[in-house]
Amino acid sequence: MEGDKPKRQRFKRHPIGFFHIDIAEVQTVEGKLYLFVVIDRTSTFAVTHLVEKADRRTPGNSSSIS
Repeated sequence: MEGDKPKRQRFKRHPIGFFHIDIAEVQTVEGKLYLFVVIDRTSTFAVTHLVEKADRRTPGNSSSIS
């Protein structure tokens, strides 16, 4: 039937401690910032953090998330 939406699927279950990390570049008047979004896939708890500089080690650097 036309206009029917496909059936939505549930998210895959993950073990405790499985985190999803997204990074976005944010343009501001002052310059560029990096937005990190970390989501615990089990509890769906999310944390966001803006940083001025980012490299491959930034998400795991505890001082950048505190």
